[in-house]
Amino acid sequence: MSNLKIAVIGAGGVGGYLGAKLTQHDYDVTIITRGKHYDAILENGLKVLEYKKESFTTHPYVVQNAHDQIYDVVFVTTKSYDFESASQTIQNCVDENTLIIPLSNGVEHSNTLKQYFPNSIVCDGTIYIISNIKEYGVIEKKSFTFYLLFGSQEENINLKVLEQLLNNCGLRTKYSHDIKYDCWKKFLFLSAMATLTTYFKKPMGYILKEQLELMIDVLLEIKKVANKKDIDITSSDIEKAVNQATHVPYDSKTSMQLDFEKGKNNELESHTGYIVKEALKLDIQVPTMEKIYNELKQR
Repeated sequence: MSNLKIAVIGAGGVGGYLGAKLTQHDYDVTIITRGKHYDAILENGLKVLEYKKESFTTHPYVVQNAHDQIYDVVFVTTKSYDFESASQTIQNCVDENTLIIPLSNGVEHSNTLKQYFPNSIVCDGTIYIISNIKEYGVIEKKSFTFYLLFGSQEENINLKVLEQLLNNCGLRTKYSHDIKYDCWKKFLFLSAMATLTTYFKKPMGYILKEQLELMIDVLLEIKKVANKKDIDITSSDIEKAVNQATHVPYDSKTSMQLDFEKGKNNELESHTGYIVKEALKLDIQVPTMEKIYNELKQR
């Protein structure tokens, strides 16, 4: 089990935490990152500020570019708009048995990555975690939440091995047999909140308190697209998404909203544009999402 060679592309809140925990438990992991974050990790190690637990520092094997070795598992934790550069970084380090697992927010990432890795096993994956880079070389986890799910239509013995390995690190992980639904279930909440917080330039608490009716309209439009694609998102899932929002601190912002505020690359296309474009292909109406998407494109 410990012989799995694992690469983590990206060392942000997701990749940094995952890589640090694997390193802490002496698994064979390579973290691929660049810039000042790389410099800090190389010099001082990667520090994790655990939520209401003792913090720890690891000294992972960290590189800016992958070397010519073959990995058994590659976790892609960059934002979706960096997939092309991330894929180029790892292109010579995969083969037909390598598991490629995206943990970025969205529901079509496996199809995108399959274009870059046609001969590897590209899985679907999703993760529940609240964490971010506090400063270069430091990851802060802001709640107890950690739940990682992955799955694939292609069978591979390493999927079950990986599930056990991650659970051995104290990382709650499940090999899912209905991973498409799991990804859409998370996307339902994420897409709605990212779209609305960015549109109104307000935090999640404001959306829940002042724009609940509009939030439900957006959730129903996302459900309509999912159902047309044979993903069984239900009314119960919408209720759970609304309830999920009640457990989020009022002033919480989404990453898409923060990226818009900072004038950075953002995930408008994968969070909002995707729903609008899929609806058009499927010949269904999503007027609320379409209106918001068209306005956000102009900002």
